[in-house]
Amino acid sequence: MTGEHSACSRREFLVLAAAIAVPLPGCTHQEPGGVPPWMLTPDTKMDPDLERDVRIIHELLVHHQEIARTVDHFSYGVRTTTTSADRDVAANLRTHVERMRWRLARGDAIRQLDPLFAELFEHHAQIDLQVEPLPDGVRIMETSSDPRVAMLLRQHAVAAVSEFVATGMDRALRPTPLPPGYPG
Repeated sequence: MTGEHSACSRREFLVLAAAIAVPLPGCTHQEPGGVPPWMLTPDTKMDPDLERDVRIIHELLVHHQEIARTVDHFSYGVRTTTTSADRDVAANLRTHVERMRWRLARGDAIRQLDPLFAELFEHHAQIDLQVEPLPDGVRIMETSSDPRVAMLLRQHAVAAVSEFVATGMDRALRPTPLPPGYPG
C-alpha cells in the first residue's frame, strides 16, 4: 500500500492525533487549523517504534471504560495498579507500560510539547520505574529522590493517566499542566 492513501474517519484521526499526533499510515484527514502544537512528537522516520506505540495507546483510549486504576501517593512518587477484566486490554496495558519504560530509559519522548510530558522526559534519568506484571494488568512503582520530579510523577499518574482512563479520548485531546507549585 506504499504511496496510496485512504481516508480515515474523523474519530480515528483524532484518537491517533491525541495519543501523540502521528496519523496512521495512509490516513490523510487534516483538521482545520492543524494539530495543536503541544501534541507534536518527532516524525516516525526518526522514531521507528512510535507507530507501534501509538497503536497501543489508541486501543487503550478506545477501551478506557474497561480499565480500572488506583493510585497510591508517597512523598517520593506513586504506586499505580491498572487492570482490566478483558484479556486483550490487560495485555495492551502490560505492553504499553513496557514500551513506556523503554522510552523513559532512553529518553525517547512522546507528547513532547505537552508541558508535563516534556518535563518528565527532561528528567527521565532521575526516575526509577519498577514494573510488576499482573495477570489482569500491571502495577508500577514510579519514584525519584528529587522532590520536584516526584511532583511530576504524581501529576502524570493523576492528571494524565488516570484522567485518560476516566474519559479516554476527551482527555487525551488536551495538554497536561505542570503540577501546582512546581518550581520548574
